[in-house]
Formats: sequence, structure tokens, C-alpha cells
Amino acid sequence: IAAVRKKGVSLTGDRADGRFRIFTAKSLPKNISISENYLLVFDRDNGLQKIVVISINIFNDVYGFEGKEKYADLKAGLVSKYGQPVSQLESTGWKLWGEADEFYQCLAYEGCGRYAAIFRTNEGASVVLELKGAGRGTGFLKLTYEGPRWGEAVDTHKVGNSRKDTDAL
Repeated sequence: IAAVRKKGVSLTGDRADGRFRIFTAKSLPKNISISENYLLVFDRDNGLQKIVVISINIFNDVYGFEGKEKYADLKAGLVSKYGQPVSQLESTGWKLWGEADEFYQCLAYEGCGRYAAIFRTNEGASVVLELKGAGRGTGFLKLTYEGPRWGEAVDTHKVGNSRKDTDAL
């Protein structure tokens, strides 16, 4: 946390959740143009292990043209840096919201559609790009970095919570 602050990042909203400390920041040393804010998750043992970037909302885009364009631009940047995604799914209309002007409603509805690409870094971290729905004609982009020890930290956190629950019983 101190090393991130030393780089000039103003961390706010310190929240503890077991082995994790969660902060928000309005900017980082290198900002992404779409960002409204950043969520940073520090693991007690491994330091910064997760960064979530949420974009400014995209409004009045019922067909998803603007959202898809921004998604494609970011995806191209990720491909140039990390290579092809290890997994991707860019499809909508599986159920309920199948009309072209219901793009974001579909993305917001579980099981209707998904726009996502997952990349792996050489260090074993993952980067996930998603186009999300917030309602009719409204969506946003979400970019998530998970460090190489994120899965291990989450597993350890779950075991700790399970032990606490068992002890409380």
C-alpha cells in the first residue's frame, strides 16, 4: 500500500475484508482513458493483487454500437500487449432480450449474453475485459487485472472464513 501511495496514488475508502484491504482511486500513474475510477485490492501476504477499472457509462446506445467500438479498441490494445485472448465470448440474444435494440438489457440479464475476453500475462496474471449492460441503451466497460497470486489469496480467504463460521457455530 505504501509503495502505491509513494507513486502518487491517492487511495480512499479503506475497507478491510479478512486478508484483503480494498481502496478506490480516481487516478493511477498511468490512466486508462475510459476510467471513471479504480478499485484496488491488496492481499495481506502478496500486496496488490487486483485492480478493477469501471468506465464512464455509455448512454443512448440502444444497439450497442459505441460500446462495441470502445470494447474492440481496448481489446486490440490488449491483444497487442498480451497476444490473443485465452478465452472470449461475444454474443447476445440467448434468451429473453433478443432484439437488436435490447443489446444492453441482454448483457445485464444473467444467461442472455456476454461480451468478454480473458488474457494471460507472462507472469501468470489475468486481464479480463467486459462490456456490461446497465439498462436500455446504457452500458459500461469493466477491465479487471488479477495478479498471479489472486486465486491463491481468494482460496485462503475462503478457508479462513469457513473456519470462522465453524468456530462461531
